[in-house]
Amino acid sequence: MDEHTRYRVTGSLFLLAIAVILFPMLFDGAGLPPVEIEPLSVPAEKPSVTRRMDVAPQTNVVERAAELVAEIDDTGFLTEDGTRIGEPLLTEADSSTRVWAVQLGSFGEAENARKLRDRLRGDGYEAFISTVKKDAVVMSRVAIGPLLSRADADNLRDELSGSLSLNARIVAFSN
Repeated sequence: MDEHTRYRVTGSLFLLAIAVILFPMLFDGAGLPPVEIEPLSVPAEKPSVTRRMDVAPQTNVVERAAELVAEIDDTGFLTEDGTRIGEPLLTEADSSTRVWAVQLGSFGEAENARKLRDRLRGDGYEAFISTVKKDAVVMSRVAIGPLLSRADADNLRDELSGSLSLNARIVAFSN
């Protein structure tokens, strides 16, 4: 008998011996005793359900929305400061500024701003565009931020001014 067949016969005999020993242990008794479970009782009457209908609280959402609509022009810019709704607001930094951004350029053509933003993002910077409208002229500003340290903003401004040959400046960042 070849070696491969001998291993198969030996393995089969081993498994048969284990089965002869273990099967009687598994099936040696009546099993677990049955457990009696009480049947669920169904009430004769359905319980009455009382629902409390909460009334929506009084709010001034409609008035606030009307005020907001009055503050926005047809193109989505705030009439007060000319910034577009939903975009970061870049203003001149002062002593009360807590969050900064580095503005790299301001473009009349939005496509030029998008190209610079995409280039900066490709280089690993958190670049964004902030659009502002002043006297019917729409400008797209490209900036990097937010930065929580003025020193970081200064270092980033110096680094990018040199590498990109731009006149970068530090501005205050807010939403």
